[in-house]
Amino acid sequence: MSRTKIKFCGNKSLQDYETTIASGVDYIGFVFAESKRQVKPEQVEKWIRHTSPGNKRLVGIFVNQSKEEIMHAVQTVPLDIVQCHGEESPEFIRDLKAECDAEIWKVMHHENETSVGKMEGFMGLIDGFVIDRKHGNQYGGTGTRFDWAHIPLYSDLSVRYGIPYFIAGGINVDTLGDLLPYAPPGIDLSSGIEENFIKSRKKMNLIESMVMEHDKRANAR
Repeated sequence: MSRTKIKFCGNKSLQDYETTIASGVDYIGFVFAESKRQVKPEQVEKWIRHTSPGNKRLVGIFVNQSKEEIMHAVQTVPLDIVQCHGEESPEFIRDLKAECDAEIWKVMHHENETSVGKMEGFMGLIDGFVIDRKHGNQYGGTGTRFDWAHIPLYSDLSVRYGIPYFIAGGINVDTLGDLLPYAPPGIDLSSGIEENFIKSRKKMNLIESMVMEHDKRANAR
């Protein structure tokens, strides 16, 4: 029985973290890169000591940061996944993988059909990938989406290499209905689960309900 995985990202306070912990999602994301949602590894370590994440997997988001910065975060927070969200090269990923016990995910900022070819260069080096859209000099969390008509190209890549992927950018309760027919293995939300810049339990509940309903219908076919 297939199930769409959900990641709630950009948790920037103990309140956000505890709201996400109370949800049924699979992954909790923290932005360690420069961003309006940036947190420090030491903050997150305190939150985790305060409230255990249970069986939810922890994801750290990094943008063009040094291996030293990434490894400091991995050694401070029990991250399950390191998400490289910038223009990191395959060589950088290879070197990081050699030092890091966590899974490595790579983000591709979709521009056009050639973006899939660029993603192919990371196959064999990564454990998963995320498709997002860059907006100006902002690498994520902008609430803007790429052209989802290109998702089947990434699905083909995922199946060919046996590597799961997540769709990010512009997903919220109003747009999720347009995304789910593409049946991505995972979805990644940040601004789409916020109200007044605070994680919203109500929006999380709605997202989870919509995904569960979609999965139920898909598995009944």
